[in-house]
Amino acid sequence: MWKKFKQAVWPKDTEEKYPFEDKYVNINDSQLLLRKAKPEDLDDFMAIQESIYGTPAPWTSAFVSSEITNRSALYLVLVDADKVVAFIGLAMNIGKESHITNLAILPSYQKFGLGHLLLNQVIDFSRQYDYNRMSLEVDITNQAAIDLYEAFGFETRLVHKKYYYRNHHDALEMVAKL
Repeated sequence: MWKKFKQAVWPKDTEEKYPFEDKYVNINDSQLLLRKAKPEDLDDFMAIQESIYGTPAPWTSAFVSSEITNRSALYLVLVDADKVVAFIGLAMNIGKESHITNLAILPSYQKFGLGHLLLNQVIDFSRQYDYNRMSLEVDITNQAAIDLYEAFGFETRLVHKKYYYRNHHDALEMVAKL
């Protein structure tokens, strides 16, 4: 009986699990492209991480690559002149709670509302798929990020002691109802 299954050719699932339509957004007199991340974006992802956290980047290129192609995740990027300047990752396989895995913006593009834009996109996207909560972790020393998340209704659920391996900082686990 198992021979039959071994010989069968199963159709490949080619339909995107979480499709996202590209769109242009105007930020600070610039038009940026908002789209799903592609494997070709890997170098830009790494450059953004290194510009924020230094080297080595917290996420390895192999890990970033696997996340970009993960069918249970959505990674969005903002592109300016063919260069990724910001990204956000969203894990979509945790019951009814989506989870922001990473949000990063090149320092020269910070303070222009890109974080707000990306958060609004993943919140709307999560609601579209009937998720009712969203969670994330944030370094307890990153007050700008904490302020941003609190402005979106995120509240601290718990504190993870020495969560970040590079600096041993604690992380706030935050959650928001959608």
